[in-house]
Amino acid sequence: MTIQDGAHESPQRQFDSPGEGRFLYITSKNIRNNFLDLKKVSYVEADFHNRIYPRCKPNVGDVLLTKDGANTGNVTINTLDEPFSLLSSVCLIKTKPDVLHSGFLSYFIQSPEGLQSILGQMTGAAIKRIILRDIKLAVIPLPPLSEQQRIVGILDEAFEGIATAKANAGKNLQSARALFESHLQSVFAQRESGWVEKRLEEIGTTQTGSTPKTSDRANYGNFIPFIKPADFNANGSLDYENDGLSEKGLMEARNIAVNSVLMVCIGATIGKCGYCDRDIVTNQQINAFTPFKDIFHKFVYYQMLTENFQRRMLLSSAQATLPIINKSKWSALTVVFPPKLEDQKRIATKFDTLCEETQRLASIYKRKLTALEELKKSLLHQAFSGQL
Repeated sequence: MTIQDGAHESPQRQFDSPGEGRFLYITSKNIRNNFLDLKKVSYVEADFHNRIYPRCKPNVGDVLLTKDGANTGNVTINTLDEPFSLLSSVCLIKTKPDVLHSGFLSYFIQSPEGLQSILGQMTGAAIKRIILRDIKLAVIPLPPLSEQQRIVGILDEAFEGIATAKANAGKNLQSARALFESHLQSVFAQRESGWVEKRLEEIGTTQTGSTPKTSDRANYGNFIPFIKPADFNANGSLDYENDGLSEKGLMEARNIAVNSVLMVCIGATIGKCGYCDRDIVTNQQINAFTPFKDIFHKFVYYQMLTENFQRRMLLSSAQATLPIINKSKWSALTVVFPPKLEDQKRIATKFDTLCEETQRLASIYKRKLTALEELKKSLLHQAFSGQL
């Protein structure tokens, strides 16, 4: 068995698409347990590939193990029947087919026992890594080849079934989300007669949050929740328990009244929406809309989730390194609504029901994923403790 890693140098140029004279460049980000993820694969020029390939030549059936970074420990069998360049973050293991089945080794590394033997001496504080010496010193069970093949066959079939169950659960969740989003779009796009269109600033007050001096710890406490983008939940509710301000801190911030609608207006999560069921304050990354008494806040919240509103918001934002929309432009964005408050509440209640169903399916999906992962661990433990 030979064990080595890929190139210890980085290419000067990488490409997002194939082309004449370009070769696949596989790194740790492409290695997943039992498959190669090529959605974000890069390509390198022939000069770089030809310089490093003779030293490290992956073949179909070789084992690829991530030894550096966040994906450390991920392992799969190479299925690419073409030359490609490999970065040093990936370990290439070539087994002797008449002694050790590559699939058996791959599954062993994924088992609790295998992970411990490979990852037990993992080094690095910020970036985790396994050194080749430890990989070479790892002890693995070695039953007869026929027994290895039997175990691999059982695990292949079981893992294929688990993957199918995951995919089906994911499709159910996607269908529920698509139904919710489709209903949102249709209600606001095909609005009933009599609806009116007005700017946010015409139907409520708008403001941007602020952060009291962090150097003065007297500004912080538990008098009022201090909301940041990370406190937004998937269903629009807020996590009020993370941070708060004192009475002194509130005097330096801007109070946002109960039943206000919030939107993140800067950075990677721009457009993220929520609503508050109590008085709060927010940091400066968040804009808030507090409706007048004839406007129902959750009706506006749901409209802000629509593709139409999000697109208009982004078009109004400054296209810098981080997108940002200032309060004046955000306040000028329009929403449509029926004049009667009871009609707004009726429509929002229907959205609530659909949203709750989507969240219920999401919760089921997460529990199912957890159960399936536990099943995989159990099967792997059985396989390498003589119980399969």
